[in-house]
Amino acid sequence: MLAGRQPLRPRAPRYVWVLAGRHIPSNAAETLRPRAEFEVFMQNYDADLLCLSALDGKLPPITVLLKRLGLRRCCLAQLVQSRVDEFDAIIASGEDIGIPLAMASLFSLSSRPIHMIFHGHYLESRKLRLLAPLLRRMKHVHFHCLSQTLKERMQSILGIPDSRCHATGYGVDTDYFSDHGAGDGSVIASAGAANRDYETLAAAVRDLPVSVKIAADSAWVPPAAGLKAGAWPANVEVRSYGNYANLRALYGRSRFVVVPLHPATHACGYAVIAEAMAMGKAVIATRTSAPPDFLCDGATGLFADIHDVAGLRSKIRELLDQPEQAQAIGRRARAWIVEHNSLEGFCERLESIIRHASQLATHSDDAALPLLYPSNVTSRALPPREKAINSGHPPNFLVRAQPSAQPRV
Repeated sequence: MLAGRQPLRPRAPRYVWVLAGRHIPSNAAETLRPRAEFEVFMQNYDADLLCLSALDGKLPPITVLLKRLGLRRCCLAQLVQSRVDEFDAIIASGEDIGIPLAMASLFSLSSRPIHMIFHGHYLESRKLRLLAPLLRRMKHVHFHCLSQTLKERMQSILGIPDSRCHATGYGVDTDYFSDHGAGDGSVIASAGAANRDYETLAAAVRDLPVSVKIAADSAWVPPAAGLKAGAWPANVEVRSYGNYANLRALYGRSRFVVVPLHPATHACGYAVIAEAMAMGKAVIATRTSAPPDFLCDGATGLFADIHDVAGLRSKIRELLDQPEQAQAIGRRARAWIVEHNSLEGFCERLESIIRHASQLATHSDDAALPLLYPSNVTSRALPPREKAINSGHPPNFLVRAQPSAQPRV
């Protein structure tokens, strides 16, 4: 190195977050709402956003053809691939756009890392299972599951190895959903429309001395309550609450929150459970086949069995009769969410996994991505030169000194 010359700093990796929908940037006049994951990620890291709104501009010819055929997500995936050289890694908001991105990379002969947030909605899909052998061979495609149980189920069905399947977890805006105290004590809240079992909740609270307010709104599915008008118990009210500010106010008024669910093998109810916990509320939720990691039965919340009216009624009565217990669970829930499931923490975990998986942090613009040793190779087995370059690396990310044949994993 020449005297006085400073060593070059490796540049920060550049990402693109691909959203399977449209996004209209907020403005000061907009009603306050919680931040989304991609907004926090873009605030903290060098990242762009591409969503369906990008299809309104000038497009490459193949992308125009896909748009005319009505294949809008495939069109978006192809648009991302046409700009792939601008980014070090691609982040997909869900498998609904992540799978098209993976297929587009195959046709484009691109190995740019793709990291998709995995909700599990298509695990029962025959088409996804047919694609499983192909996805297992696509070493640049990673899956970030919202819980450990979802990761385990996903691996049992699709066979994705640990090196590319991560229990990255879930994040919620703990600033927007903050502790509002114990509530007025006369209200139980519930919210959401996707896969909700409000029939069981209605039967469980019938004739109890408490008012139940259900915000039957969802960002993904139309409002659906499950019972005909007039069939609800007198102490149950079901309606739309319009926006996040009203929903937050409902959480704040409530003594605790109940999230009743039908059987599910995918992530469902996570948003309402996390939001209520972030506000210091005890939550009773149905235990599905893919429960959230952040609700620990008896500590940060309570689980009820599927379609168990008597069991759910018993747990509701328990928290009604013991308000101190409900408040203690709520305090522990808030503390857990703030420490482990804030949006900032989620984005930090996600970015850290992406960095390690691609080894972007140790390479400059023109350097090739490193070849990694199999995870069972320890630093003791490395040649002297490679021991030096791997000093300080995590044990599962040991780098080969010279690019050679891709190791078997």
